[in-house]
Formats: sequence, C-alpha cells, structure tokens
Amino acid sequence: MTTGDFHLHSTASDGVQTPTWVMETAAARGVRVLSLADHDTTEGLAEAKAAAGRLGLRLIPGMELSTVYQGADVHLLGYGFDAGNKELQEKLAWLREGRLERTQKIVSILESLGAPVSLHRVYEIAGEATVGRPHVARALVEAGHVADVQEAFDRFLGNGGPADVDRVKFDPEETIRLIHDTGGIAVCAHPIFIGPNYPAVITRFAEWGLDGIETYYKHYDAATVQAHHALGERLGLICSGGSDYHGLGNPDDREIGDFGFPDERVEDFVAFLETRGVDTGKGASA
Repeated sequence: MTTGDFHLHSTASDGVQTPTWVMETAAARGVRVLSLADHDTTEGLAEAKAAAGRLGLRLIPGMELSTVYQGADVHLLGYGFDAGNKELQEKLAWLREGRLERTQKIVSILESLGAPVSLHRVYEIAGEATVGRPHVARALVEAGHVADVQEAFDRFLGNGGPADVDRVKFDPEETIRLIHDTGGIAVCAHPIFIGPNYPAVITRFAEWGLDGIETYYKHYDAATVQAHHALGERLGLICSGGSDYHGLGNPDDREIGDFGFPDERVEDFVAFLETRGVDTGKGASA
C-alpha cells in the first residue's frame, strides 16, 4: 500500500464510484495525498474537494487528457491547474462533444455487428459523466452480448476492434502548454501503453516541457519501474504514480493505493509540486 495515489477516476468520467466514495475509500485504505484525474473533465473536483476536506486528505486537482502523437494514443495527466480557466473549459467542451459523436458511431456499428445497444441507455449509464467506451461496454453487458466489460473491449471496443472509432484528441505539445498556462504540471500517464518506442516519445515530450512520468502504475513489475526511473532521471522528469482506479472489475485492476508507490517517492512528487507553486492541500491534513 501507498500513502499517495495520483491517478483515480470517478463517475465524473468512466469510473463506477462517485468522487465522494473514491475519497472515503482512499482514506480508509491509508492514502493521505491523492488526485482525482477524470478523463477530459473537471466536473468531479468540487465534490472530491469537499469530501477530502472533511476526511483530512490532501487533494491535488487532476485530469487525464487524451492526445495523439504519430498515430499513438498518449494520455497526459495535468496536476494543480486552474480548473476555472475559460480556455481550458472551452477545449474540454470540444472534447466532450467529440466523445458524444464517437459514441453515436460506436452504437451504430454495434447494431450492424448484431450486438445492438440503446444509445439512450448508454447515456443513462454515463449520467452526468463524460461518456466513453466503458459506458458502452457496460451497456453491452446489460444487453447480454458479453459476459463482462473486459470481453466487450476484447471483442468490440478495444483499439483496432470492429467497433473502435477514432475521436477528437488534443495535440500533445499544445496540451503541455495549456496545462502550464493554467498553472499546472504535465505528467505522461502509463507510458508503456504508447508502445515499445515510448522512450523516444517521452524524450520528445520532455523537449516540449513535460514535467514527469508515471513511473509506478498498477501492474508494473520491478524491471518496468526501473526502466521508467532511468528514463526520468536522464530527462530530468519527476516520478509519479497511480492505480488508475476505475472500479470496472477488469483483470488487471488494482484497488486504490495498491500499486507499490514508496512513500519517499510520494513525498518527492508532492515536494516537486510545491516548488512549482501547486496547491497540494497541505492545510487539509493538519
């Protein structure tokens, strides 16, 4: 277990639990400093902040933004930004509109594949959240087309699958700049998912001002962690870590705080944020 978890999702995007539940469960599991980092939205942060304050947790504003670089999906985590920034919110609204259009196309393809689901039901499952593939996957489970969310991705929705539809994404260089312009820092999420050339991609992103690399992640083994450490040290990037908790029950899921992030590394990451002027909620845990 770790005292810091900086990659958590809630019902504000594609997680299954509310921001309050995420904060309460993190506290119960010994996490003391954390970040709610929902996809392409800041809608869950106010609720999370209220719960964190009540529980004495140090909450750092976070968000996971989708970018594409040379045809590869690259997710960037922003921490400590100004969530009320007008330009940021306009760009997020554009992304959310793209998600709606993508979902409509996915549902149409699924019908042609003999696995129909109701678009209305997908939106019901998403609720107020930013709609995404996990909501479609849950609709597929409900409709009896698949046994679980993992099968939905394996058969239909995963990258390169028959119902995989591209959606609008940010340019990574512009995203790093946007995060900085709104007072935050930018960290590359789960770099290994970029592909075997991820060191070269991270090197280029560092030239654009990338601040950190998610070194500790839910299923990383010791060799992967060491490789990320070495890359981060070479490029001068801070090490971060997160469970990427969604609560979807996928085989590689980890519970909040359960991913081997040493407390001294947690302290290093928080200290780095403070040197950059990021509010780390220090007073909340006093």
